[in-house]
Amino acid sequence: MKNSLENMTDKLSPLGIYNISQESNIYNELFAYSSAIEDFTESADELLREAIITTAQDYGLYMRETLWSVPRTDLSVAERRASIFKRFGIGLSEFNLNGMYDFLASLGLSGEITEVSEKYRIYIKIDNAENVSFPVRQYLTSQIEEFFPAHCQIFVDYRTEGTWDDLDAKRTMFDTYDLFGSTWEQLENFE
Repeated sequence: MKNSLENMTDKLSPLGIYNISQESNIYNELFAYSSAIEDFTESADELLREAIITTAQDYGLYMRETLWSVPRTDLSVAERRASIFKRFGIGLSEFNLNGMYDFLASLGLSGEITEVSEKYRIYIKIDNAENVSFPVRQYLTSQIEEFFPAHCQIFVDYRTEGTWDDLDAKRTMFDTYDLFGSTWEQLENFE
């Protein structure tokens, strides 16, 4: 495929009006135009790529994620795209159990949802948040609380099954757990 400089010189050469040798001013002008056209083409290609979710790599994903506050840069590009598709795919008819699972997937989460209707509670046990930081967990929990039914109390559990060594490796002090004001029994029973 020809670049814009070759294309312009090929079109002007047969006319015989211009001296298009590489030492001429006309050639230098065409070279400058060509450079600007190439830059514009690259920018337009990048803009088009980022405008479409399936091809977005960077700021196209970032701008859509900022609609919901926090960009999920902790996820891979493919996971971010899937999350955005899920989030845009949630409609008014999605406020059921399947819609709740889809919403979790839109946050890049998976887990088990249990509803205790007589107590107006929903328990969500997340099973893929091992590498999600505490601030991101707070954001995810706020998003879940915003989406799930307002008349229900929501309990989101990010704990993973593990040993004392796993807990110790996180280097979280027990004072941090005490900030929640929960007893061991409450933590174990999601209350």
